[in-house]
Amino acid sequence: MQVFFLDTLKFCLSLYGHKLPVLCMDISSDGALIVTGSADKNLKIWGMDFGDCHKSIFAHTDSVMDVKFVPKTHYMFSVGKDRTVKYWDADKFELLLTLEGHHAEVWCLAISSRGDFIVTGSHDRSIRRWDRTEEQLFIEEEREKRLEETFEADLDNAVEDRYGQKDDAPDEGSVGVPGKKTKETVTATDAIIDALDTAEEEEKRLNEQQESQNNGEGTKSKPNVIMQGHSPSEYVLNAVSSVRPNDLEQALLSLPFSDALKLMAYLKEWSLIPLKVELVCRVCLVLLQTHHNQLTTTPAARSILTELKYILYGRVKDCKDTIGFNLAAMDHIKELLTMRSDAPFRDAKAKLMEIRQEQSKRSDRSDGGEKRKKKKPKPSVQS
Repeated sequence: MQVFFLDTLKFCLSLYGHKLPVLCMDISSDGALIVTGSADKNLKIWGMDFGDCHKSIFAHTDSVMDVKFVPKTHYMFSVGKDRTVKYWDADKFELLLTLEGHHAEVWCLAISSRGDFIVTGSHDRSIRRWDRTEEQLFIEEEREKRLEETFEADLDNAVEDRYGQKDDAPDEGSVGVPGKKTKETVTATDAIIDALDTAEEEEKRLNEQQESQNNGEGTKSKPNVIMQGHSPSEYVLNAVSSVRPNDLEQALLSLPFSDALKLMAYLKEWSLIPLKVELVCRVCLVLLQTHHNQLTTTPAARSILTELKYILYGRVKDCKDTIGFNLAAMDHIKELLTMRSDAPFRDAKAKLMEIRQEQSKRSDRSDGGEKRKKKKPKPSVQS
């Protein structure tokens, strides 16, 4: 980029720094800043006094096609081939807002003289007008939203299959495949770890309180408000139960071994709850498959595994017997309902058979009487 004086056309500044051709530029209303956009996907903000580069910003994921300052401000809009329109603060060098709506490359933009709306033109053969609203813009919320979108995009592009194979992209609206890492599974893992840490602190508090009572000291510590009156085991159980079944496996796979060992310590108590036997078996199976080598070489885990072995076998057998008994009872009830529903039809059928039998008997009797009437006595022959 070269800057010249308009009145004398003499050379003023030479701005060098872009790696690919410069495609657009604009100067602020006060003449203090000049911004350039290039095919190297960057925006560079320069000072007009000495031609120094204030900041180089990676603005778009494709070529920057146009950039314009908002009149009488140091705010600017940029458009690119990545189909987005972006709003920037040239003083703080930060992104304020990203506008999405075009379906193809955005080639150009224009800003009104008051800066209350902009117009963009795109390769999708559309012109879009973007109006400024009265709604307040919170930069922190927009930054968090962009970070979440980036994080989700990284998760989708990464190879998350546990056997090293990349999953095909799921159809829109379909449920994620079990074992695929998503934002929900990471959040569930963090919730389980936080619950384990909180429960551990609560157990320490209860142990200290018990020791002080045994020593004759009457001091009582306040319970943790986060626990909401639950015991440590119940609190961790609620955190694990709140995870969706589809995300449970991946959430447990992301647990460190130390937290997995803490979680296994609660499985014995949870297995006594009939409705949680299936959950306990799933958790135990995933943790065993994930941390098998470490569990078998850890002395503290051997006693837990030995106890769980006998407890879970008995609990699963009880559940199996209960399910079998319920299935047999449901089959019996089904047969009873079938018999009751078919009873009127069976009575009508039996009655119809009786009527037919009586009619056949009557017809047989009538046929026998007619035959007797037709028979005549033979005349005797006298010699």
